[in-house]
Amino acid sequence: MSADELVLITGGTGAIGVPLVEAFAGHGATVIVLARHPVHHAPSGVRLIGGDIIDRHALGVGDHAREIRDQVTTIVHAAALTRFDAPLEAARAVNVDGTRNVLSFADGCRKLKRICLLSTIYVAGRRTGRIAEADLDHEQGFVNAYEQSKYETEQMVRQAMATLPIAVCRLSTAIGDSSTGALHRLGAIHHAIRFLHHGLLPMIPGRPDSPVDLIATDYAVAAIRHVAGRGFEAGRTIHICAGRETLTENELLDLAIEAFLRYRPAWRRRAIEKPAIVELATFELFRQSVEAVADSTLRSAVAVLAPFAPQLAYPKIFDDEHCRTLLASSGIVRPPIRDTLMNVVRHLIEHDWATGRGAGGGAAA
Repeated sequence: MSADELVLITGGTGAIGVPLVEAFAGHGATVIVLARHPVHHAPSGVRLIGGDIIDRHALGVGDHAREIRDQVTTIVHAAALTRFDAPLEAARAVNVDGTRNVLSFADGCRKLKRICLLSTIYVAGRRTGRIAEADLDHEQGFVNAYEQSKYETEQMVRQAMATLPIAVCRLSTAIGDSSTGALHRLGAIHHAIRFLHHGLLPMIPGRPDSPVDLIATDYAVAAIRHVAGRGFEAGRTIHICAGRETLTENELLDLAIEAFLRYRPAWRRRAIEKPAIVELATFELFRQSVEAVADSTLRSAVAVLAPFAPQLAYPKIFDDEHCRTLLASSGIVRPPIRDTLMNVVRHLIEHDWATGRGAGGGAAA
């Protein structure tokens, strides 16, 4: 991306946003980050401007509105409410209405070439089987309000594609850096691994062979930057995911336990049992019993897992054929997820599950 490009990024302080901002700034573009709470310092080539996507009046950027609309060439919309336990109306207010405000702002940008919207592969909701990149409409329902609100967002965006240059990147769960394991923020998958480590994950829903789609954060960021730059194709939806290289639930548990034993050998003495993989109805009965009688620690663990764990009971494989074709000549290679997972668990163990500067992971946007 050339030096005369101006990239506006929403959600640039989030789990994916932080490394995404650095990636764009590191490849020559001038970057403006829309932030509700701007910090005093930013990387070289990055400007932080106060604003909020839920503000209908030019995203709340005030006097900066004309400057941005006159100069911006690319918008990467990464801001989203990603809490799995959020009420539907709260999720809609940010994800649907906020995106509508971003598109309204974009409509007045004179030099705009491309808009890249970050979504999630889980707009597929409770569907099962093979999910193609072009697939959207279905009536199978959703596990949580986050999924539903992003689905409704994509429905709106598909209509806007008739008049605006938009591409959609559906992200899988980005868990951390493929080589260092570093992450910016703990997501649901990291909490699940922590609960497993502490013996607070006696069961999970699904089947031993159910696929679990995870990707490295650095791969996600590189793919997004390519799609929002040289590889941009208006009207396209692509899956940035593990595709045919997913883990199974059983493999995920085995790899996590292997990492515990390798990077914290004393864990072996705790004799913690591998969680049982059970039918969703059994898991729901367990959840209800925990809420009724269990101690606060176990209740807290189940409360974190309950909003997303049922997704494991709806096995699906996400086709990423077009994404792989698009990235084939770019030099961007998807790192092996098994190695990435081991590195992430090592990082979590070494840092005692602390969060901090330097990472990315958690829910997709």
